[in-house]
Amino acid sequence: MISPRLAAAVLALFLTIPLGAAAQVRREGPPPRPYSKVELSSPSAEVPMLAGGEVLVEVRVDGKGPYRFALDTGAAGGGRISGTLAKTLGLPVVGKALAGDPSGKNSQEVEIVRTGSLSLGAAAFRDVDLVVRSFPSSDAPEREFDGILGIGLFQELLLTLDYPAHRVRIEKGELLPAAGDKEVVDFDGRRGIPNVTLKIGDVDLPADVDSGNMKGEIVLPASYLGKVPLEKDPVVVGHGRTGFNSFEIKQAPLKGAVRIGGQTVEHPVIDFVEALPHANLGGAFLRRFAVSIDGRNRRIRFRLPAS
Repeated sequence: MISPRLAAAVLALFLTIPLGAAAQVRREGPPPRPYSKVELSSPSAEVPMLAGGEVLVEVRVDGKGPYRFALDTGAAGGGRISGTLAKTLGLPVVGKALAGDPSGKNSQEVEIVRTGSLSLGAAAFRDVDLVVRSFPSSDAPEREFDGILGIGLFQELLLTLDYPAHRVRIEKGELLPAAGDKEVVDFDGRRGIPNVTLKIGDVDLPADVDSGNMKGEIVLPASYLGKVPLEKDPVVVGHGRTGFNSFEIKQAPLKGAVRIGGQTVEHPVIDFVEALPHANLGGAFLRRFAVSIDGRNRRIRFRLPAS
């Protein structure tokens, strides 16, 4: 059953639009780089995933910390930081943005602050722009976090979320083209988020790769009800909310399999949410794999652990 904190699922889709730059809404290609440069002190920077529902890692900001950040492949841009931490660190405000939830409604003005450095293991990102926001509290201390690392931080690197090994790896490198490799598929990154094509029954549909979705396997817009085969009628399992909106969650197991390239997963649980315009693959689905994202070449690999 999905937690009412499905807000974590929708952190992935949190949208920021710089004020006075509405043309960016219509731009093609990846968003501007949210940092000035990245430095790797070793060929591969590897850190453990901390205990908790999200992909949580330890991060140092301007040499201070460590702080707990969720690494969210569904969050565009450099990331987010709690207002409390931004104030504690005295981070300078460098701009403002309009932020809204996936429904496209209820936008609010938020500040953008800039760090001198943001370090994840042996990887140091310089002059990172972060959106200031508040995060929902949790009844479990191990799930609390101070910020979010967006996928935009890694657009020039090879990022691996190795769920079976509970490790995050950052390196310079690339994935080879699919060319018959069932593990590698191309993704669409025009919205700044890796988006892959799923095949569910006879339906092909695009879905965001969303490590920020803490509980869900596959989340679909409610418009897909009746279009994908289900084992039984979906039932309401709870309500969730973003920082801006609340919504109903319906759930049912898929009848059959979902396929991504040559990988097949049988009978995943499907959540249907009215507020979402895009499907996404959540952490409960992704944790079967070591997921490698090549932002430069827009390729992604879903690798199962060796048996």
